[in-house]
Amino acid sequence: MNDLKKSITYAEQIYTPFGITKENIFHNKEKVLHIGSGKAALPGTKTIDIIDFPEVDVVHDLDIFPWPFADNSYDLIFAHSVFEHLENQLKTMEEISRILKPGGRLVITVPYFRCVDAFTDSTHTHFFTTQSLNYYIRGSELSNFEYTNVKFKKIGFWYGWPHPSKNILVRLLKKIMNRYPYFYDQYLSIIFPVKILIWELEL
Repeated sequence: MNDLKKSITYAEQIYTPFGITKENIFHNKEKVLHIGSGKAALPGTKTIDIIDFPEVDVVHDLDIFPWPFADNSYDLIFAHSVFEHLENQLKTMEEISRILKPGGRLVITVPYFRCVDAFTDSTHTHFFTTQSLNYYIRGSELSNFEYTNVKFKKIGFWYGWPHPSKNILVRLLKKIMNRYPYFYDQYLSIIFPVKILIWELEL
């Protein structure tokens, strides 16, 4: 693991204040897999996608298991705007836990269920609230549902971009959202929907 990661999450390195990084932040110190990469491969990663784009290293349907990688292969798996396309979330999380190294990280970004983009794409099969991944997070109430033995530690969670807004009202709103996530999902999000949710989890 690189020195930068000790003081800042992977998500904060990948999602910079100016957009998704175009630099290789890993410098070959970590083995990173970008799943569902499409044409926008994260620099410094091995890529897998169902479509044979020039940027894709491994062409494979992520709904077919197992994925063509050995156990304990990767330090980090990056999943930007792909989970909403996958049919079997349980098997996907189990497969990710198989190929991650112990202590490895998973960064997941999905469209929020209130966002119109979540419904625009006809290939989207799942919709996400702030609680959707709690089934896989140790210590959360939903983790008591034994759908799977795979459990992660939550390192970070963000409504939208993982950097403080310059707008003081947005910063205040996000504090309320983080303190009362269910209230936000159920009521407040109708008025103030975010576009994306980001999690960083550790195996």
